[in-house]
Amino acid sequence: MRSNILVLILAAILLSGVMPAQAEHEWDHRYVIEGNVLSPDGGVMRWMTVEIDCSEDATDSSLCGNNENRADSTGFSGNYELILHIHSGDHGMKIVLDVDGQKFEHIIDLQGADGQPLEEDRYVTDDLQLDNDPGFFHTLAASFLLVVLIVGSIAGLVVKMRGSKSIDESPATKSRSSSGDFIDCPHCKARLRARNAAAHMLKVHRVKDYEIPDEDA
Repeated sequence: MRSNILVLILAAILLSGVMPAQAEHEWDHRYVIEGNVLSPDGGVMRWMTVEIDCSEDATDSSLCGNNENRADSTGFSGNYELILHIHSGDHGMKIVLDVDGQKFEHIIDLQGADGQPLEEDRYVTDDLQLDNDPGFFHTLAASFLLVVLIVGSIAGLVVKMRGSKSIDESPATKSRSSSGDFIDCPHCKARLRARNAAAHMLKVHRVKDYEIPDEDA
């Protein structure tokens, strides 16, 4: 049980990444930006943190009060999702997203193509393609985390399967040990080494010429 819990915790960390508390709001206060972080050649980038940049001359300062420190990680999928607190009066303001030091501008559009502020206009897709590869060490770390996730999941599955097998194989149905050297005495249920069975039967139960049954041989 503990191993399964550890695997679930590890998977949650790896797949979810950095996720600060992002308060739920009514739809007209919520603005969701989601998309993929891409490498210079277009491949997905795993475990990259996407965060709001509230430094000077970055995101409009009026937005930072409710959204500073909002961040998400691409996890295994390469996808991020930022849930922001945005009011109707914030239409047209600038958000700057930071990914590994690279900046991406996003202009808030709350009206869409028809000019009407609808709920669906508050869900936008913005893929972020990096100009520079984050480097060998990030790739190495991402690969290591992936291996840990896979190995941890397999280990948890193996432990669970072995636990189920142990429960199913009770002493009443399993007469021999895993080494195959022991049998149960049919009279007193003593655990005997196979080579000592005949002597035990003669000495304790006065049974001569005892032979081990085929199922115990």
